[in-house]
Amino acid sequence: MCMSEPPVPSVLAMLVCDQVIIDQQTKKKSLIGIFDNVNAFAFPTAVNCAVYAKLADAEGDYRFKVRLVNLKDEQLLGEMEVSAKVQSQVDPADMVIQLMGAVFPTPGKYEVQLYANDVYLGRVTMRAIQVKAPGAMPWQQH
Repeated sequence: MCMSEPPVPSVLAMLVCDQVIIDQQTKKKSLIGIFDNVNAFAFPTAVNCAVYAKLADAEGDYRFKVRLVNLKDEQLLGEMEVSAKVQSQVDPADMVIQLMGAVFPTPGKYEVQLYANDVYLGRVTMRAIQVKAPGAMPWQQH
């Protein structure tokens, strides 16, 4: 019996945040600390965050992959893969992937990319910005 490939989902929303809280009774998701800038006193810097994606037209078995890429040189900084089964195309599906210790080596522009079964679905861009330490004198900055 030949199994057909599941349909390629469409990304309705994709956000990076500090954490996602899922209510146990309602299964509603609360996205806490949505951001698109990573502010750091020094680089490299590591960040714990979550990627939330809402998908349409997904049904079947998927291998979802999230990749963090430095846009300056297209260097892959890390990736995480998770398998999931989506029951029905009727309702949008959503997913949360935790990225623990995502490292940003230098200030600049970065991209979080989402794939399903090795098909590119979408991205969200973010900037890593070096900020001055509170109370630091100008000569103390690196």
